[in-house]
Formats: sequence, structure tokens, C-alpha cells
Amino acid sequence: MTKKRQHLACLCCGTHSITRRGAYEICAVCGWEDDLAQAKDPDLRGGANRQSLNEARAQWRAGQD
Repeated sequence: MTKKRQHLACLCCGTHSITRRGAYEICAVCGWEDDLAQAKDPDLRGGANRQSLNEARAQWRAGQD
């Protein structure tokens, strides 16, 4: 029997699109690049992403209204 790989939630939009945390995968839904430094400090700007994780989350939520 083959195990089906579970995807992890994107830290920005919450879509289950990430296969491995911290591997710098880019979410196909919102474009967030999964960065462990920004996951640990969601106010950090200038990691793998220009915006902080908190800024990107707020922008994503605002676009969903």
C-alpha cells in the first residue's frame, strides 16, 4: 500500500500546498515562499519574502473579503 503524502498548510493563506516545511517551497495559491526564519519571527521583513509573514497574511485576508 502506498502512503499518500499529506500537504502542510501555507503559513500565509492556509491552503494545504506545502510538502515540506522550511524547504523554501512557493505556495501555488498565494505566492508565499515558506521560510523558517519568517515562520519563527512573523514580523521579520526581508527573509525569503519582501513582506513579513504578518503583513502578507493581512494582505491575503484583505483580498479575500
